[in-house]
Amino acid sequence: MMIEAGDRVSRPLRDIAGGSAAASRALATTRERLERLEQSAEDIKGFRSLKMGLRSTEQEMHSAQARVQQLGRQIAETQNPSRALTREFSRARTEAQRLERQHQAEGQQLSTLRDRLRGAGIETTSLSRHQRDLRRSVEQTTSEVEEQGRRLTRLADRERRMASGRARFDRIQGRAAGLAASGAAGIATGVAIGAPLVRAVTAAQEFESVMTDIGQKADLPRAASEKLGRNLLIAARAANQMPGDLQAGVDTLAGLGAKVPDAVAMMAPIGRAATAYKAEISDLANAGYAATDNLKVPIAQTQKVIDIMATAGKAGAFEIKDMAQYFPALTAAYQGLGQTGTGAVADLAAGLQIARKGAGDAASAGTNLSNVLQKIASPATNRAFEKMGVNLPNALKKAYKEGKTPLEAIAEITNKTLNGDLSRLGYLFEDAQVQQGLRPLIQNLEEFRRIRAEAAGADGTTDRDFAERMKDSAEQSKQLKVNATALAVTLGAQLLPTVNNLVVKANAFANWIGDVNARHPLLSKSIMVGAAAFAALFLVLGGGAILIAGLIAPFAALSFAAGALGIGLLPVIGIAAGVLLGVTAIGAAAYALYANWGNITGWFGAQWEGVKGVTRAALGWFATLPARFTQFGRDMISGLIRGIFGMLGALKSGIVGVASSAAGWFRAKLGIHSPSRVFHGFGGNIVDGLTNGIAAQESEPVRRLDGLSRRLSAAIVTGTAAPALAIGAPAAGPPGNDNGRAPAAQPAPIVIKIYGAPGQSEEQLGEIVARKLGEAQRQKTAGQYAAFADRPDWED
Repeated sequence: MMIEAGDRVSRPLRDIAGGSAAASRALATTRERLERLEQSAEDIKGFRSLKMGLRSTEQEMHSAQARVQQLGRQIAETQNPSRALTREFSRARTEAQRLERQHQAEGQQLSTLRDRLRGAGIETTSLSRHQRDLRRSVEQTTSEVEEQGRRLTRLADRERRMASGRARFDRIQGRAAGLAASGAAGIATGVAIGAPLVRAVTAAQEFESVMTDIGQKADLPRAASEKLGRNLLIAARAANQMPGDLQAGVDTLAGLGAKVPDAVAMMAPIGRAATAYKAEISDLANAGYAATDNLKVPIAQTQKVIDIMATAGKAGAFEIKDMAQYFPALTAAYQGLGQTGTGAVADLAAGLQIARKGAGDAASAGTNLSNVLQKIASPATNRAFEKMGVNLPNALKKAYKEGKTPLEAIAEITNKTLNGDLSRLGYLFEDAQVQQGLRPLIQNLEEFRRIRAEAAGADGTTDRDFAERMKDSAEQSKQLKVNATALAVTLGAQLLPTVNNLVVKANAFANWIGDVNARHPLLSKSIMVGAAAFAALFLVLGGGAILIAGLIAPFAALSFAAGALGIGLLPVIGIAAGVLLGVTAIGAAAYALYANWGNITGWFGAQWEGVKGVTRAALGWFATLPARFTQFGRDMISGLIRGIFGMLGALKSGIVGVASSAAGWFRAKLGIHSPSRVFHGFGGNIVDGLTNGIAAQESEPVRRLDGLSRRLSAAIVTGTAAPALAIGAPAAGPPGNDNGRAPAAQPAPIVIKIYGAPGQSEEQLGEIVARKLGEAQRQKTAGQYAAFADRPDWED
């Protein structure tokens, strides 16, 4: 109710603001209407001027057409017209065509202007009346514009007073809101300062928890785990990788069997390679451990292993991230062939790159090379070579003594056994995947050796690529995040002892409170009651503060209303007091209802019993209605049926009487006794007349076609020169009839003279004549159609 009262008090102020806006819109609308009225007046003036010009053009056009017609007849009547006459005819025809185009354009402009006037509600048939109406409308609209301007000035004055009141309201409201804002700002400042510290402590706790897990797997003391954690943070910043990702890599290596200190040492080169080549840390960790475990590469040479893989990966389509996936299985197979060290890593990396040439993707290439390594020393392979006269084990031993690796040796021995005919490769290796892996190796053996040599000599490849990758904006943004996370973990780790001490003390205090509560329950109860009373006191004080703030705003609004309305504050306070009294009266009435609720409910109960008695009686009466209405319907239908059957005799007599009277009337009026015979005779006469008419005219089409054929033949026979046609345009009659239109002139006779050119046949002349006659007929028909066209409004 208070909100509604405030709304009603402030409604006049909103009406003032809304009225000002509405007045401005009304003034703009009236001005737009005035502009439209003035435009309509200009359109009427232009319409009249254009109409007079169109009539002048029409007269000139008719004169030019008459001139063309006259010159056309002269040319047609002259056997050899002079050049001057021909030029005069050409100029006259050109002028007539120009006037026709001008007439058409002016007519189109007039039609467009007429449509625009009609859209404005102005009919061109009564322009004088519309001009008078427009003058009156312009005068009225001008008066409205002036009145609305005066009204807008008054509203602007009221708006200035309202703005002054609003300024006072804003100042008072600002003081009330400033107190709350200060408190909220203090809380926000505390949160802003404490949030980074909380996040740092949380990050340090999570990092510490993972390091504890890693240390437990390796059975390390806490001090050793903390030291490894610090080293891992340094590696994370050096590799531009999140500390949590490097922890996951260490966990992967530890799960494979690596010692935790070794795993931490391997993380720096592995992390930098993951950044440089966008590879997965887990895949690179698996590859690095496979080189260490299977090929016996020292941990200190992990960077060398990754440089070898990166250099080989740049030589073709098999990239380092692909090698990382297949190195664990390939290194295990190569270890079985007695290969170790970084040279074996270079051999496998080069072999994968060459195998990719004969495979559709990296997965197929890795599988093919793995099958080649499995078949090098298999019994089936030895038997196949033996059939070809080659002792494969001895040949491999000899190749190994010469410094060749298994991949290099099997490629040379196979190619030599087949005498370079790789189409017979299936005789030595039936496995299709072995063939797909060995064939590109044999064909590209020199490239294999080149890639292997470059990879084996790689030094610092990963570091150079890492430095280049760090120039990317995305990596620089990531570096900021990595540094922030590492710093948070470091700072949080420094705060952890303090946090742990506080938590320990808080736990001890909680335990002490629990013990005191168990030993002294009455004292604990008293303390809790006191705390509850203290909380209630703050709630009351806080509610009072809110109430005071709530009262400040309404009184500020009252002051604002008084200033805006230009009245004193007392009348406004009186209105507010009246509203408050009304609210108080409503509250008192509600309390009276509450205090006398027992009596009120008793009275309503008695009244309800009476209503229920009346209702039962009414329901009993309504229960008999279905049977009553059923009987009522039966009586209605029965009476209707009896009435219909009772009047059937009268209906029949009436119909027979009407029919007899009609027959007698026909006999008396027509003097006949049998109408059917009379109308039968009429039908026969109609059919006879139709037959006689068709028979009388049946030869007319044939006669007309025959006459046309004879005239064409005569014209063709007499032709001696080029065809020429002169058709006169209809002459325009003098103006002055009732509707302002010139009477139609009689069409000039069509004169056709045909002169056959040398070499023209009769058939060609006939085609020319037929075409000219068709054009003349179309012009005549078009003129007839134009006679039925609607007259434009400007001719009325």
